[in-house]
Amino acid sequence: MSEARNRTATPAAGLKGDWLNKERLRNLLNVRKPSEDEPASTIYLKPGDTAGSAEWRERLARLGGTPEDGGCGLVGLRHGDRALIIAPPFPVTETREYGEWNDGPLWELVEKERLVGVVLVRLGRYSVAVYRGEELADSKTDSRYVKGKHHAGGTSQLRYTRIREGQMRKLYQKACETVRDKFEPLSRELDHIVLGGERFTLNGFLKDCPRMDGFKDITLKRRLNIRDPKRDALDDIGSVIHESRVWGIDW
Repeated sequence: MSEARNRTATPAAGLKGDWLNKERLRNLLNVRKPSEDEPASTIYLKPGDTAGSAEWRERLARLGGTPEDGGCGLVGLRHGDRALIIAPPFPVTETREYGEWNDGPLWELVEKERLVGVVLVRLGRYSVAVYRGEELADSKTDSRYVKGKHHAGGTSQLRYTRIREGQMRKLYQKACETVRDKFEPLSRELDHIVLGGERFTLNGFLKDCPRMDGFKDITLKRRLNIRDPKRDALDDIGSVIHESRVWGIDW
């Protein structure tokens, strides 16, 4: 079973930042939906927005800044003496607050069919893919040999480092050319781009691929932790990019 599918396993009872796919999120909300006589409220916050009632601000503060790490804003749903804090997979577009349980805008956000580009880069391999909804529409996976780290000293290490850096640049160039081929024809249609892989290698790719600058406005802050961007890993990514992260708190 792939790493991507493992991440959608049954969440811990405490809901401490668990990743839930759409089906599991719907099941959770159906269970937690309050009865008619229970107090309830809802808040939607755009990325970076700190508005909202004092009650919601106090509850959100208990979790610190962690729920906002994904950069897509937050959804809060109160049910009686408990509440769910949800970091959705795609950005909340309007800050709103309701004096009732209202998960309708959340489902509009999660279930909207989007065209999403994905770039996965790790040392020696990359994948570039396009998803329409959760379905893989197009992709290319390729590899290029890159030497491992060399721990010897002196001129031998310097020469080894230069060779390794050259190999990494060639990997970045191949990945960048694939981004051009796959994304640029769809530049007016793409809703979002999601990046993933190993952080150091991914940062190197972004620095060496100017074509990614043209997609900054639609590149999400969230990063996918994919161990190896092989072709078979792409089959699960469509579900993974639609996952929401969920916390449960006392009201």
